[in-house]
Amino acid sequence: MRFYENPKKVSENREKQRAYYIPENDGAYTLLNGEWNFKYFSRDVDYDGKIENWDKVKVPSCWQTTGYEKPNYTNVAFQFPVDAPYVPDDNPLGVYMREFEIDDTERKHYIVFEGVSSCLELYINGKYVGFSQGSRLQAEFDITKYVKKGKNTVLAKVVKWCCGTYLEDQDAFRCNGIIRDVYLLSRPVGHIKDISVTTDKNTVNVVFEGKANVKLYDSGKLLDENDCNKKCTFNVENPTYWNAEKPYLYTLVFEYEGEIIKIKFGFVTIKISSNKELIINGESVKLKGVNHHDTSPKNGWYMTDEEILTDLRLMKKLNINTIRTSHYPPTPKFLNYCDEMGFYVVLENDMESHGFCIRFGHYEYDALDKTWPCANPDWDFYLNERMERTVNRDKNHPSIFMWSVGNESGYGVNMRNMLNLIRKLDKKRLVHCEDACRQIEFPQEYEPIDVFSGMYLPIDDCVAYAENKDNRLPVFLCEYSHSMGNSPGDVHDYVEAFYAHKAFIGGCIWEWADHVAMDNGVQKYGGDFGDLTHDKNFCCDGMVFSDRSLKAGSYEIKTAYQNIKTAYNKGILSITNRFDFTNLNEYDFKFDIEIDGKIVKAFNKKFDVKPKKTVKFNLDFDLPKSCKLGAYVNIFMYDKDGFECAQSQHKLEVEVEKITAPKKLAKLNEEKLSITANGNGFEYSFSKQYGNFESIKINGEEKLLDVIKLGVWHAPTDNERKNKHYWGGYDNSQTGYNLNKMFSKVYSCEIKNGKIVVSGSLAGVARIVCFRYTLTVSIYENGDINFDLKGDRNPAINFLPRLGFELKLPENDDKFTYFAYGKGESYIDLHHHARMGLYKSCADDEYVNYVKPQEHGNHYNAKMLDIDNSFKFKTDSSFEFNVSHYNAKTLEYAMHTDELVKDKATNVRIDYKVSGVGSGSCGPELNEKYQLKEEKIRMNFWIIK
Repeated sequence: MRFYENPKKVSENREKQRAYYIPENDGAYTLLNGEWNFKYFSRDVDYDGKIENWDKVKVPSCWQTTGYEKPNYTNVAFQFPVDAPYVPDDNPLGVYMREFEIDDTERKHYIVFEGVSSCLELYINGKYVGFSQGSRLQAEFDITKYVKKGKNTVLAKVVKWCCGTYLEDQDAFRCNGIIRDVYLLSRPVGHIKDISVTTDKNTVNVVFEGKANVKLYDSGKLLDENDCNKKCTFNVENPTYWNAEKPYLYTLVFEYEGEIIKIKFGFVTIKISSNKELIINGESVKLKGVNHHDTSPKNGWYMTDEEILTDLRLMKKLNINTIRTSHYPPTPKFLNYCDEMGFYVVLENDMESHGFCIRFGHYEYDALDKTWPCANPDWDFYLNERMERTVNRDKNHPSIFMWSVGNESGYGVNMRNMLNLIRKLDKKRLVHCEDACRQIEFPQEYEPIDVFSGMYLPIDDCVAYAENKDNRLPVFLCEYSHSMGNSPGDVHDYVEAFYAHKAFIGGCIWEWADHVAMDNGVQKYGGDFGDLTHDKNFCCDGMVFSDRSLKAGSYEIKTAYQNIKTAYNKGILSITNRFDFTNLNEYDFKFDIEIDGKIVKAFNKKFDVKPKKTVKFNLDFDLPKSCKLGAYVNIFMYDKDGFECAQSQHKLEVEVEKITAPKKLAKLNEEKLSITANGNGFEYSFSKQYGNFESIKINGEEKLLDVIKLGVWHAPTDNERKNKHYWGGYDNSQTGYNLNKMFSKVYSCEIKNGKIVVSGSLAGVARIVCFRYTLTVSIYENGDINFDLKGDRNPAINFLPRLGFELKLPENDDKFTYFAYGKGESYIDLHHHARMGLYKSCADDEYVNYVKPQEHGNHYNAKMLDIDNSFKFKTDSSFEFNVSHYNAKTLEYAMHTDELVKDKATNVRIDYKVSGVGSGSCGPELNEKYQLKEEKIRMNFWIIK
């Protein structure tokens, strides 16, 4: 057994984990980030201690992003055989070396590595100092006896795999190297060893190892000071409490022999009420959260300070109040920012052993088997050591309200020991272990956890659990609303369920950002680099893109999480304040009355509304009796900087005028294979063979490049990755309904009462009919066309992706105006972020750059679509539409964006309905109310010449 394969000894000469702080006096801190000498070995045994020709790399970094080894993404599977605690004989090694200066050898000197993957072996001036495992935990070494005055060298040997890798099987690209900051600390002899700060009502309790003068500050004002030995207490009169909306911090300053240490802290109370509510500072709080991985498209696991701040600032703009640090402690700076900016943090231990589930070639959580680290007594020390280091490092952060022992690691006695250890170390915060809820039928009866946690549980199941009075725990979804690709479509419904049920305290969306590896400017994923095992594009599951640009799902989440709820009834608007600690008088409101896409009145208001209270007022506006498209009131909430924090829209009681049919039908001429109609400025030809128009000429110009088709297929979204095999035919499979290999059958096409009547059906190759229909087409003498579709969906097929008409227009007929949910794409379950209105767009602007191409650009609840220089589509009900330069087949089979080739055409869909996007790539099946499931179908719309 090599030293790094022994779970009973995972460090040597590493300092005991202390609370995170960096002394702030001059000369105390020397950052060693920057250019280091580096040498990569594909086998650690090949390093003989001599390197003549060094490469150069930046530290921090990942060697997979700096040209050493190809990227590898895997979700569940380990990169090597499951033979714990052993790792492959050929274990890659990275050797790092640089020089540093020491001025004063009379002081204590330490080197701190904030993150090294996976095992660090440290040498100073050629002498062995020690080693450490734990890729995302701080490793601090006392190097006082190894350094000399003047120039010194540090050499770090980093192996790719160690026994700890069995605990670091997180869903991400796998990276290695010195991935976080490295720095030196120069400290006085007898310095403080550790600091613990807790609050109780108006009391601040400080415990530390050593002596110091301790001062307490409030916004720069000195409140009190004490010369302390090991502990001291301060009292704060009427303290201001910390919360995520108003993150108020106090500062403790410790001084000893010229060393200055500052600890920011907050007053905060956390508990679960008798009603199973999450109570923070006496108020019931809903957790509107997200899971955050450390991921950068350029740097892999290393995130710069600015990248971290970009993420957190964007989260604030998207109304997120909670972060689960999936699935490991973040860099300490991340938590400092959370304290200052205001987030509730679920701080997760660096532990995931998911790959044990598939060691037998099938998926099974047999975690009572002692193969699993969670149940194997040989791993008990290591698991508890990781948990203790996590708590001790981050115990002073007011943003942390709950500790998590890890993720997808099974549940055994070692995990229970970890939970009990947290209880001993921290008696105030909550404790989370989703695996305890997964493995045990009634965990709330005897397991030391504070929330019933689940992943991707259907809403009805969550509600049933929350409402069951026999359950003592609230429901917290550590992962929900999987945001892969075009999604999520269920977040709005989940959030409304949070607010409707006291014991449903919230959850964290999976996840924050797409993980990608850039390759010649193209975003790549698992399997693109010759990976032995991978999970394809399952890493592209962020609510924002990898460059942190936003998609429709981002705005949907922002709207679902916004801190107001509005309603409208007979002229009365009501606004409910969903903040927990903030009055709405800190925000400005704007109201627009919009009729047929034009704002006819706009006004601003301020409201004095306390948290969880509602204000009502009369719109006080004389509405017209009728309109052509629709009348709405739009509500906007702005912060002091003018940023739009929230928006909503309500339909007003104005009758929409019906479409008036022209008085006379056009004369139809029947030929062997077609039916034609001619009039002033139009020539139409309707194919009897295919049951639809084959030619539409307007003023002599052909507007159709192909026959209009009726279809049900679209390029599957990532969230339809399960359904697509049920719907579609792939690799000549004997399963699935082959809806992507469609045949259209026309049983009859004839003229009846001056109208064209088609009887037909749709079916996949080698499969039963999925849709039988009658289509009645009325052509009027002015050239207007009415489509009236009546049909029956075959109930044997659970539900359809979509149903509607497909038109192929000239390439330049791609600019259009529409009245529907916009701006940007919208779907039946993903439109709360959008507003009904009159918008302009073009096919290129409709394209959404999903990492793996898929269905996109839909518009829900359309009343009108007017394509420049071509057709206008209108209806008295509604339709959905899509305008694109890409056809469904191109989108379906392209694996990456650089494989897309535009059609030399504009593809237009006019759909009866498109099934919602949901979050089914990992979440529950699409809710029935969003499925195209109805058996009787009626669609009526017009093409206006």
